Amino acid sequence: MSLRDVTVDLGPLTVFVGKNGSGKSAIFKALTTLSRLLNGVPLRGFRTGDFQMEPGVTFDSIVWQGNSGLPIKFHVWLDDDGGEPSYTLEMAKGIEGWSVTRERMIAGDDRIEVDEDHEFSHPTERGDARVHRAPLRATLRYLVNPFVNDSKSRPVIEPILRFSKKFGQAFRYRPSANDIARFVSLPAEAGRRISVSENGYGLAAELQAIQGSKREIFEAIEKAVCRVFPHIRTIGFNTERQGVRLTFMTYRSQDLLPAPQESDGVLLATFLFWRLYTAGDAPMIVCLEEPENGLHPLLLAGRFEVLRKFAHAEEGRLAVQLMVATHSPEFLRAIHAHRGALWEDLRLAEFTDQEGASIRGLRDFREASNLYEDYREEMQKCWKSVVENWPA
Repeated sequence: MSLRDVTVDLGPLTVFVGKNGSGKSAIFKALTTLSRLLNGVPLRGFRTGDFQMEPGVTFDSIVWQGNSGLPIKFHVWLDDDGGEPSYTLEMAKGIEGWSVTRERMIAGDDRIEVDEDHEFSHPTERGDARVHRAPLRATLRYLVNPFVNDSKSRPVIEPILRFSKKFGQAFRYRPSANDIARFVSLPAEAGRRISVSENGYGLAAELQAIQGSKREIFEAIEKAVCRVFPHIRTIGFNTERQGVRLTFMTYRSQDLLPAPQESDGVLLATFLFWRLYTAGDAPMIVCLEEPENGLHPLLLAGRFEVLRKFAHAEEGRLAVQLMVATHSPEFLRAIHAHRGALWEDLRLAEFTDQEGASIRGLRDFREASNLYEDYREEMQKCWKSVVENWPA
């Protein structure tokens, strides 16, 4: 996409600010793509076809300037020692399609590398060795998966499994109140769950399942929503022929209020609290696009305080590494007003046609404060002409 050669430091909570098209979403999509590859999604599947970042979007769509003759490379450091990367993944397109041309990982004292000069092999219970040579149609995590229960293979492939688990899974969400409010068709197969998509569709079915199987988590979500929106009393569900839909009992009505009749802010907050409270006990990266959507400016400070608490495990749960992309002037204003706020967690995204996106941290509080001043000045100029030409 817009990332030609970008390095970015990620903290427990990292907030990206910048204009549209500056590379914020590209960072999120890069993280989720890498996560899926590290957790066992192939570049080329015999039955599933080529890797898709989302429906209809393949590597050909996201490589720099759409030039599929260029490689895609990831280098990951899991610590700050400044040494060589903990993980390297390089991919290129050949006759058979996109392939892994190089993969290297360092997990403790174990070092595994596959490229044109190195191969990776492991024994099997059948007595033969399984050999992996580049180019590969998937990362090693996918290729060794059939042998996770093989007593001979497991000791050799364990570092690959351990590294994948340590990296965790990354999810990108751009929730829509309309999609959260829709009826969700329930699966016909018993025991099958509906997954929540990046736009929020499926949340009603997921929350209904949690209400029955993990009541304490459901109640924590419900209480969090009620704290932010005091007019909400409970979260409920309406099951009809079309499926299941969220409802809310409020202090303003004697009947359950169907989700489409509630405010966007309530629906989006319900989604956010679902994601944070169900992060589980495995490492997780959650990328949120504009979490200020649907909220009154006076509620934004509370929204980011919630994110900070979960990022730093202040809720007594496993920390969720959070990435946020925002255009919120109110968030910048909060930083401007409080020196101890989140300026160290900010990353400024900028873009030029020649170099692509650049992502950098801020030097000090003053630079964060100046961002707000510049933003406010630009907004005043933007609206001045509108106000001046408004009919008397």
